[in-house]
Amino acid sequence: MTTLQHPPTTAPQADGDAGRVRVSDCSVMFPATPVDPVELKTFASFVELSGMRRLYCGQSAVFEPHTTFARLVADGCRTPLGTAVTLMALRHPFTAALHARELALFSGQSYVAGLGLGSRHFNEAMTGSWPASPLTYVREYASVVRQLLDGGRVELDGRYFSVHAALPAELPAEVELALGVLRPRMTELAGEVADLGISWLTPASYCRDQLLPALAHGARGRDVVPRLATVVNVAVARPGRDPVELALAGLGNHLAAPHYGDALTKAGFDVRIGDREHNAREIVDQGLYVYGTPEEIAERLRDYRDAGVDEILINPGGVYLTQGGLEALRDLDEIARALA
Repeated sequence: MTTLQHPPTTAPQADGDAGRVRVSDCSVMFPATPVDPVELKTFASFVELSGMRRLYCGQSAVFEPHTTFARLVADGCRTPLGTAVTLMALRHPFTAALHARELALFSGQSYVAGLGLGSRHFNEAMTGSWPASPLTYVREYASVVRQLLDGGRVELDGRYFSVHAALPAELPAEVELALGVLRPRMTELAGEVADLGISWLTPASYCRDQLLPALAHGARGRDVVPRLATVVNVAVARPGRDPVELALAGLGNHLAAPHYGDALTKAGFDVRIGDREHNAREIVDQGLYVYGTPEEIAERLRDYRDAGVDEILINPGGVYLTQGGLEALRDLDEIARALA
């Protein structure tokens, strides 16, 4: 069975550190499809050398994230890894559990298996349908993965999945199950079945007022409330950079998606569904896209820790996609120094 039994990832801060963001509170979100294995290893090495917690990748249609990570591990990488997130429609829950555990075994490090349902459009494109009850679909899927990772045998004849299987229990591996969360109902489900929720485009106040209470409500009866990790999109202010253009480059699809627009509207943002440019300007003006000096960025990251977010996934995607990996790493390095 897994050696990880839902522990808190970081120790409580000492009184002198209250309100402070430590480098170890942060991880790096690799900001695009990892095509160059040397570049990906450079980002992984940066995470390790800087003292950050983990390197995450999202879903890709070029290289499958687990295959990419397996190559990275085979090349000697020992940086803790995770997905934020892979999409459920692309793999059976048994396969999801198998991939997560094998990467933890290969690397000898803990692994975060971040899973997400994705958009209605994506699911219809992949499977021809959208579940009549998305929450039931995700609950069944995540419960299968959870039980397999814990070394149990699954006996499920559910509404969406029929699984009668187990993974060999004699191979312990340290895997945390994560669910992509955006709105309270899915976040409450993460509180029931996962070790953490991972959110995108969620302001610190929204995390504090909506997501963290939902996690706690879902975790009633559990020994530990799952933690919350959130992706924070950043860019260091430099001559010639336009933060709205950077936000568009890094988040254009998210800014047009109805489910992100709905969550941002609930958070008090002036969002127009489908209007990428307007929405990019709005998240820059409201500070959700964090643009400024490294010190100013570090100060904005503190808002998330003050709100109760456990792990901050720093995403330099706009810079990476417009100016390349070296500039993105330069930003990350200066932010890490400001935090340290």
